[in-house]
Amino acid sequence: MNEMTRIARTAAESFRARFTTAEFLRLVEAGAFEDWKVELVDGEIERMPPPGNEHGRRQMMIGIRLSRVMAEALLLGEVGIDLGDDTVLGCDAAVLRRPLEGIDNRMLRPDEVLLAVEIAETSRERDLGLKRMKYAAAGIAHYWGVDGERGVVHVHAEPLAGDYAEIATVRFGEPLAVPGTDATITIE
Repeated sequence: MNEMTRIARTAAESFRARFTTAEFLRLVEAGAFEDWKVELVDGEIERMPPPGNEHGRRQMMIGIRLSRVMAEALLLGEVGIDLGDDTVLGCDAAVLRRPLEGIDNRMLRPDEVLLAVEIAETSRERDLGLKRMKYAAAGIAHYWGVDGERGVVHVHAEPLAGDYAEIATVRFGEPLAVPGTDATITIE
């Protein structure tokens, strides 16, 4: 019985498809995932659950508060970042290094992103693990993991060797320094 299971698993694994970023983006442009929220991680397409109400509330609040302390041309919400040959991740909010002319509908490049923000309501392990490491490896200077379960923001800076060298925790309601400015915001 174990031999049959092993054979079946091996056969199924041989039919897995791996994609490059270029192939994935062509599928997206062709409408292959029209009703899905998907990401490409190490060549594999991963389907994301739809965000809930608390996620949406926090995402909107962060966008509004950031827009009060910096130019709106530097802010994007729910945007994809092309992290290389086989990985495209979507972040909940991004602060750009500079306004982008003619960005059209393309994915951002890591060198264009000063801060990536993930709202970790139901995706805490993924956002604070896999995504943090991928953003650091791509050289994104700052990363916030907004942890609703614990009521804190995990603040990461200084990408180094696939992770962040500087890590701090800021409680909801406390001042949170906004990269690229002298301003702070609070998150609840």
